Amino acid sequence: MISMGSTLTNSVGIKPHDVNAERGLLACIGKNSDSMIDAIERGMNSDWFMDPICIQIADQMLKNEREGLEVDDITISLSMPNESRTDAFEVFDAVETSAHFRMFLDKVEGLWLKRKTIDACNATLEMAYDRGSQPLDVIENGGMAFSKLSLKDNRKLTTGKEVMAKAWENILARQSEDGISGVASGISGLDKLTYGWHKGDVVTIAARTSVGKTAFSCQLALEALRSGKIVQFFSLEMQNESVMERMLANQSGVPIRVMVDKCMTEGQRDAVENAKSFFQHSNLYMEDDGNMSVATIRAKARKLARKGLDMIVVDYAQLIRPEDPRASREQQVAMISKGIKMLAKELGIPIIMLAQLSRNADQQDTCPKLSDLRESGSLEQDADLVLMLWRKATSKDEYHHVVTVAKQRNGRLGPVNLEFKASVQQFKERLENRLS
Repeated sequence: MISMGSTLTNSVGIKPHDVNAERGLLACIGKNSDSMIDAIERGMNSDWFMDPICIQIADQMLKNEREGLEVDDITISLSMPNESRTDAFEVFDAVETSAHFRMFLDKVEGLWLKRKTIDACNATLEMAYDRGSQPLDVIENGGMAFSKLSLKDNRKLTTGKEVMAKAWENILARQSEDGISGVASGISGLDKLTYGWHKGDVVTIAARTSVGKTAFSCQLALEALRSGKIVQFFSLEMQNESVMERMLANQSGVPIRVMVDKCMTEGQRDAVENAKSFFQHSNLYMEDDGNMSVATIRAKARKLARKGLDMIVVDYAQLIRPEDPRASREQQVAMISKGIKMLAKELGIPIIMLAQLSRNADQQDTCPKLSDLRESGSLEQDADLVLMLWRKATSKDEYHHVVTVAKQRNGRLGPVNLEFKASVQQFKERLENRLS
């Protein structure tokens, strides 16, 4: 029998582990096979164990579970090689009941996390001592390793009753809030299609160069700020001040050129002062480091999220620095896309991510295709919504903007016609409801 007061092995050179806890955990599972489901749900694998016989037993249990076989103590012991069978029976005799399963599970998992933390620290130290390594790379690689540990999936099985209750709650929210259950875009036709931006969603806004995707993202950020949301804006292409000029023009309705040329009317000056006051009291946080990786974005977002964060805007995906410069460009963008999706799920907030379209989308009068997303299909696959921002020619020298919902996991697709007033960086919905 094991002692309930067993202590943690912590000798110099030996990674933290507790043989008694390891044997207690496996013995509990052997006494109550239903506990195996909880252990697997927590992510149990043979790496959790340091005791050689426990590693063998855990491997056999996991193998039996995959093959649909029993994982009770007798079955597992008799499945072991002859030379290990006696030791296996001894492990399963460690406890009489499975009453302390949760305690053993928490302890073994916790010690495994400590060992993984030590491994991450050692890898970071080794990289730091390498004279050829770059300081920021050392910091970001260490941050990624710790983030993976902190993001360890501890989700539980959810009953249909619980899911139904949550789904019905979302339906009622849309009924009581004019159909908008997420962060509103401020464009009525778009909100009717999307019901707003929802928690954990990645909204990819794709466009070619000079179509207005930065202005569009600024307007979405502004609408969130107007409703009291906390917004973090990552600008990898433009400086914060340039982005703010666009937002100031949008909020005030006064062209940037009029402000610069000092030819504002009294009314325009009042509008600008009101806009300045709005930004001074809004919850907007801006980052314009053009050398940010997903790890950097994650670290900054998580820091702000401790105080509160409702939405992130990233301008734009292809400018995010890849973690592995040796990977192919398609792989790099795929890792960036996956990292942004993981961040949205972790923080439980929508992330608006801009993306560049390939030159195939340069033709006017035609909505870009999902296949036009530049450099990686992962931008489409990982996104919950994909919006295409494009221009439709109305005459030889005139055109208007269109935003098309090209992908939506749980909603309708279709175009929304827009007017873009470039002088004040404002998008407004056109009167007609559909393309001519």
